[in-house]
Amino acid sequence: MEMETLYSTGELAKQANVSIRTVQYYDRERILQASGRSDGGRRLYTEEDARKLRTIGLYRALGFSLEEIRGIVTAGEMDRQLQGALRQQSAKLADDIAGLQQKRQRIAAILQNYEETQRMEVETLDELEAMMIKKERHRKTDLLTYLFIGGYLLLIAGGFPLAVSYGGYAPVFLLAAALFMLAGLVYYHAEVNAYVCPKCRHKFTIGFWKDLFTLNGGKKGKRLACPNCGRKGWFSETYPDS
Repeated sequence: MEMETLYSTGELAKQANVSIRTVQYYDRERILQASGRSDGGRRLYTEEDARKLRTIGLYRALGFSLEEIRGIVTAGEMDRQLQGALRQQSAKLADDIAGLQQKRQRIAAILQNYEETQRMEVETLDELEAMMIKKERHRKTDLLTYLFIGGYLLLIAGGFPLAVSYGGYAPVFLLAAALFMLAGLVYYHAEVNAYVCPKCRHKFTIGFWKDLFTLNGGKKGKRLACPNCGRKGWFSETYPDS
C-alpha cells in the first residue's frame, strides 16, 4: 500500500509559496491545522492540507478576512458556505467600488475648482457637498442645453420646408416660434452658466443681451472680456456661485 506524502511546515510553505510564519499562524488560528506530528513533535501536513492552503491563498486574493476564511474552511458544507460568502464578498466589493468612485469624483471636482480659481475654496465636507450639488446641476443643465439645441435645429430644418409647403402665415408663425425658443434658450444659458478668467481667476456671469450677441465656441466657452482685469479671449463655462 502506497504511503501518503507528508510535509513539514517548511516543505508545505515552500510548495504554496508562503512563509513558514504564515503556515504557523494559520495553525495557531485554527485556519489550517496540522494533520499529525512526527515522533519529534514537528507538525506534519497531508496533500489535502496542501490543497487547503492553496485554496486559502485564493480566498485571501479575493479579499476575504481570516475570520471569514476560517468559517469557510471549517464549515461542514464547504461549497455552499463558499457560495454564500462569494455573494456577500461581491456585494461588499461593489459597495467599496461605489464608495471609491464617489471619493474620486469629489477629488476631481476639488482639483477642477482649484485649477479654475487657483485657490482652495472647499475646506469642509458641507462646502464640498454644496459644490458637488452645483456641479451636478450644471452638468444636467449643460446636457439639457445641448438636447434643446439639437431639437431646435431639427425643428428649423424639418419645420420650415413643411411650413412653406402649407403657405399662408405658417412660415411667419414658425419663424416667430423659433425666435421665441431661441430667446428662451439664450436666457436659460445666461442664467445657469458662469465664466472664470484664466488670468486673474475672477468668476463672473453675463446677462441675456451679452449672451445673445457674443460668440459661443461650444466646449471652448464664450468669447468675452474679463470685467476684473480686462483680459479678452475664450472663457470656459462653469457653475455660478449662487
